[in-house]
Order: sequence, then structure tokens, then C-alpha cells
Amino acid sequence: MLEKLTNNIDVAIEYVKKFGELMYKYRYYVLIAIFILCVLFDISGSSIGMWKDIIASDVSDDGVIFGKSRAIRSDEWAVLTPMTFSQSFDGFKYFSDIIRADKTDVFMIYGLPTLNIMQIFRPFQLGFIFLGISKGLSFFWCGRLIALFIVTFEMCMILTKKNKLLSLIGAIMITLAPMVQWWFAVNGIAEIFIFGQLAIILLHKYINVNDLKKRCLYLLGMVLCAGGYVMVMYPAWQITMVYIFIALALWIIIDNRKNIKINYKDIISIIIAILIFSLCMVYILMQSMDTIKLVMGTVYPGSRCEVGGHGAEKYFNYLMNIFTPSKDVLLKSNTCELSTMFSLFPIGYILAIGVMIKERKKDLGLILLLIVDIFLSIWCVIGMPEILSKLTLMSNTTVTRVMLAIGYADILILLRSISLSKEPYTIKTSIIISVLLTIVMVIMCKIVHRQYITIKMAISMAIMTVYLFYFAMRYNGKYGKYLFTCGITFVMIMAGGTVNPIRRGTDVIYKSNIIKKVQEINNEETGIWIVEELGFPVANYILMAGVPVINSTNTYPNMERWKKLDLDGHYEDVYNRYAHIGMKLRKSNEEYEEKFELIQADAFNVYIEPQELKELNVKYIFTINELEKFDTEEIKFVKLYDYNNYKIYKIN
Repeated sequence: MLEKLTNNIDVAIEYVKKFGELMYKYRYYVLIAIFILCVLFDISGSSIGMWKDIIASDVSDDGVIFGKSRAIRSDEWAVLTPMTFSQSFDGFKYFSDIIRADKTDVFMIYGLPTLNIMQIFRPFQLGFIFLGISKGLSFFWCGRLIALFIVTFEMCMILTKKNKLLSLIGAIMITLAPMVQWWFAVNGIAEIFIFGQLAIILLHKYINVNDLKKRCLYLLGMVLCAGGYVMVMYPAWQITMVYIFIALALWIIIDNRKNIKINYKDIISIIIAILIFSLCMVYILMQSMDTIKLVMGTVYPGSRCEVGGHGAEKYFNYLMNIFTPSKDVLLKSNTCELSTMFSLFPIGYILAIGVMIKERKKDLGLILLLIVDIFLSIWCVIGMPEILSKLTLMSNTTVTRVMLAIGYADILILLRSISLSKEPYTIKTSIIISVLLTIVMVIMCKIVHRQYITIKMAISMAIMTVYLFYFAMRYNGKYGKYLFTCGITFVMIMAGGTVNPIRRGTDVIYKSNIIKKVQEINNEETGIWIVEELGFPVANYILMAGVPVINSTNTYPNMERWKKLDLDGHYEDVYNRYAHIGMKLRKSNEEYEEKFELIQADAFNVYIEPQELKELNVKYIFTINELEKFDTEEIKFVKLYDYNNYKIYKIN
């Protein structure tokens, strides 16, 4: 009976292998076909369906096919996506006239699509320019997801010495990592992996080919990767991740040093590549220098100086990440901040030690990854003196953000160690180590998140962890690789694959009567808008109608505008920041304590009088209030629209 079952399993595995080989052979064609279909049907992972519940109640369908829109991802559906959509109505300018209702640098800040040659460094935004809003959104989401998967797979092929199954595991673990998926749309997390790993792939190809034309193409590709990586403009992740990419680059250069043949033509092409990159960066700096100065001079985010430390508890978070997509109550922080890479720490270290000691393999790639991982971990757990943090640039990151690089390094260490191992650990050793590590990990996770993790959840985590640890150690045993692959794929789908919704189109926005009315009114007579009383996120909602909104999220402060309301600069620390802005009307003779009121680090309220609207050149007000009570001899509020408690007033 057992022999028959084993034979059936072996037959099934052979069929899967043949299918896998076929998929590998045509992998690019398959992925391109999937990408084209997704764009044709306007598929994306955006949470813009949230607007149906917040304001667009006249739209019956939120467009979600599977999953649910995530309110916590407001920096995507309520900030980045509305700003991106607004570019379609402003001719994709480098400096938008819609956001903040004033000249606003949208290339440097938030990296919105622009009709500029430097957009080549942000290729995933090109869909908005050439395909329109709905398909552009699909191009952005699906393009980055598919590119991340295939680039990670190819990089892992180098790391694992062309082990296809291990490379597939690596692509799944990184693409569907909880931290990647919870932050997928913002802060360039996908681009960091795509451009960083692609640069490593191109470097490997450059070293191992002698054809000058191909080398020049690879150099050009590395220039694009360097520019794309730099233009992410999120140092908290970029700086820590670049340590890993430097380690991988050093390993590839040293490991392939016998194949390095550089002549004068190569030197000239390298100099030209560096020159092209430098000129591009100089051009961008010249365009955006004033923006950079303004941002650096803000109270928030301004410049930071972190020294690390107190981050030990972050290492256990990945265990609970399997539950956070479906349960987010009683968490000690929000789901995004608690997300991490599902790295299976510390089993990668156990396997690495086994490779180097038990199998006596002094692998340079593994050693360099361990050095970087240990360095980052010391900064995260213990911390470093301020001077050392500044010298290493780690002062520009945070403990939470550095976990992206640590988790990534742990995954690479795991994959490299398995690929170097010849023999699996014994069943007895694997059971003992897996059970002991699981007990420690689950107990620590339970202690840190005692309110969130129930006994049933703890038991589920323990079963999952023992299974994955055990088959990671037994990967090279009979059926070990297949059982590990099935287990990690299931877990990654649950922990990361269910985070973002699968949705179709943008009808939830552009079939709304409110958006249509805002566009109609502004088309008849253009003017500057404010959103009164409602504030964030509604101020960004009407931004998607393509109208200039003063209190849409201000990515950097309009100091000249606010000083009109604060002549002596008393409130400068309040408005000199990145901010979501609430604006509230009040009568001129009302007594009040504050003109500007700080709500939190990235939000403040402005209390404005009717006559001040004139100073700000405001023509239209979107509100839920009746504004006729603010009429004066000079200013009249004329109601143009009233639907479902939302009103639009024109100022005469």
C-alpha cells in the first residue's frame, strides 16, 4: 500500500516537473501574456474602493473582485493614487498646478508620472501617460508585481547556482512578503527590489560576456537601474538595502574575477555610462533643488538622526503576519508597521553554520551576506553611537524600516545555504532543532503581542513554524523540497497574497455624481478650491476631478501662502511640514485661540475667515456645512450643488 502511494507520488512529481520545465522555458511569454490580460481588463491591487464607503455612496460597485480594500493603506488610496490621477488633468507636468493649487514638484516628491525624459527612471508610471487612468493604474500595479517576481527569480538563479525550484521559492518569499505587500504601492518598495536585483543580474552578465555591444547594453541597463534606485527617494529603505546589493556585487566580482577582461574600449564605455548617469542626476537636481531645500528645512519630515537599538521584538513579527490580513484588532501598532519579511529566521543561520562547519564550505557569498546581516542586526537590536550611525548613513533609517533589509538578507542566506548543502540534517536533529526554535519563537511572539495572539493562533503558528523549519532542514531529503515548497507557498499566499484586493477599473471614482459635478462646475469656470470642515482624505478626493485644491495633501509647505495668514510667523512650526490640512471657516468677529492648530506630526487645521478666502484666491468650496451664514457685504456664498449632504459653494 505504502509502495503504491509512493509510486503515485513519484508519478505526480514527474508530471509537475515536466510542467515546471515547460513554464520555465516559456516564462517570459507567460508573464507577458498575464500582464497584457491584466491591463486589458484594468486589474489592479489599489484600495480606492474605500472611497465608496467614505464619500461616493452613489456608486453601487466598488470594483473589488477578490479580497477587500484596506483603510489602513490611506497613503495609497487617499494620497498617492489621487495625486497620480490628477496628473492626467494637468498634462503630466513636472510641476503640477493642481496639487496644493500652486506650482508643486511632483517628479521629485511622490514620483508621479510626468512628460519628462527623466521618467525613464520610473517606467511603471508610463502607463498613466499612454494608456489612461484605469489601464495606467493596472500597468503600475501588475507591471511592478510581475517585474518583481521575475527579477527576483533570475537573481536567485545566480544565488542558488541555477536551482530553479529554490529560485521559485525565493521569488515567492520576496514578492509575497508581508512587508512588501502592505507597502507595495508607496515608498518605492517594489522598485528597490526590482532595480537593485536587476543591477546585480546585469553585473553578472557584464562580467561573463566579452561582446562589446552586449556589454554596452548591460552598462546602459545598470545606469537605468541606478537612476531608478536613486529616484525612489526613500532613504530609510534605500540605504539599508544597498548594503546587501553591495555585498552581492562584491561576491559576483570576486567569484567571477577570472572572467573579467577589461580593455580600453570597456573603460571608455564605463566612463560614458558614469557620465550619462551623472548628467541625468545633475539635471534632476537643477530642476528640483528648491524642492529639496524646502523639504530638508521642514519640521516634519525634515532630517532625522537615528541610532538604532531596541528592535529585538521585530524578529518575531513574521510569525503573526499570517493572521494580520484577516485580523487587525488588538494589535499594538497598525498592520503595516508590524509587517515584515517572512524570512524563517533563524533557520537560515542554522543552515549557514552547518554549511561552513559541518560541510566545511567557506562560501564568500554566504560570508558577505552574514556580515551585512549581523551589522544591520547590531544596529537594530543594540544600536550604535551617533557618529557611527552618521558615517554609515544608518542615521537616515529607523528600526522598523531596517527590518526590510534584515529580512531580505535572512531569505538570501537561507536560499544560499540550502543550495550549498549536499546532505539534509538527520530526522532526529531536524525535529529537535525545529521544535526548540519554534517554542522560543512562538513564546517570544506571544509575549510581545499577548493581547493579539490567542492560544489557538499560537498553536497554529507553532505547527506552521515546526513544519517549515523541519523541511527547510530536510530540504535535500526525499520529498523534502516539494513539501517545503508547498508549505512556504501556502503561507506566503496567506500572509502576503491576501493583503491587497484584486479589483477592476476606476468606476468607483469616475462614475460618482460628485466627481462629475465638480468637473462640470470647474469646466464652466475654472478656479481654486478648498475642502471645508471635511479635510483629509476628502480634500484629495476632489483632486481626482482634476481641480486645484489648496488643502489637498501638501507634500511640502507653501510658505508664501500660509504667511499671508500668519504675518508674524508665529505658527511657522505648525505649517512648515508635509501635511494633511483641514480648513474651517469662522466669522471674523469670533474669538479664537489658534489660527493654525497642529493635530499630529503630518496634519494641521487652519481656521480661516471669509475675507481671507479672497487673499487665497479661493473660488469654490466643497463642504458639508451651510455657508450662507458667513455672508458679508463683500463676500457672498452661492450654493451650486447639494447632494447627500455634500455641497459646493461659489464665492462671489
